Amino acid sequence: MNFSGELFTYDEDARLIAFESGLVQSDKTIVFIGGLGDGLNAVPYLKPLETTLKSIGWSLTQVQLSSSVTGYGISSLQKDISELDKLIYYLTTKRGKKSILFLGHSTGCQDCFWHSKCGQYNQTILGYILQAPVSDREYMAKNFPHFQTTVELAISLKEQDKGTELLPRSAYPDVPITVDRFLSLAIKGGDDDVFSTDLTDQEIRTLYQNIHRPIYINPFVMPLKW
Repeated sequence: MNFSGELFTYDEDARLIAFESGLVQSDKTIVFIGGLGDGLNAVPYLKPLETTLKSIGWSLTQVQLSSSVTGYGISSLQKDISELDKLIYYLTTKRGKKSILFLGHSTGCQDCFWHSKCGQYNQTILGYILQAPVSDREYMAKNFPHFQTTVELAISLKEQDKGTELLPRSAYPDVPITVDRFLSLAIKGGDDDVFSTDLTDQEIRTLYQNIHRPIYINPFVMPLKW
C-alpha cells in the first residue's frame, strides 16, 4: 500500500511518530491502533478506509507506539495509554484536530478499551471502534506449544518479584517479553484479558462499568457470547 501524507513526531523524547494521510487539512481524524506485531500500513483495509474517510471530510492517522512491531513484549497497556494521551495532546494543540475517533484492530482494541476507562484525555475522544477484538489468552492456549508450562514459569518468576525480567527465549521465542506482559496476555484476569469468550456476565459488567464514552464493537468478528 502507498500513502501520501505527513509524518510527524508527537513525542520527541521517546521518538514516537504518527502518519496522517488523506484529508490532512481536516480538523477530524480517525486514529488507527494496530495489534501485536503491527506497525504502519498494518492491514489491507487501511487504504479503502482512507478513501472513505476523505469522502466524508476526515483524515486517517496511523500511530506508532513503543509497543509497535516487536516492542510489545517490553511495553505494557499502561504505557500505550500514556503514549496515546501524548498523541491526543499533539493532535489537538499542534495539528488543529477538534474531532478524534480511535479505531483499534485486534490487540489494539485493548488499548481502546483501557483508554476509554483510564486515559487522561478520554473525554476528548468522540468514541472508540473495536475492530476484530480477540482473546490473546485463548489464542495462545490453543496455538502456543508448552503454553501452560510457560504460564507456570511466569507465575513463579512473578512471585519472586521478577515481573520486569524477560522470559527465556525458549519459553517465548517470538519477541523479547517480560514476565509482566506475558501474564497480562496469558492469564485470566490479566490486563489484556477483556474479550475472552469464557468471561462471566458479572466479569463483563465489572469490566465495562465506568465507561462513559461511546464504544462500537464490530459484531461480525466478536465471539458469539458478546
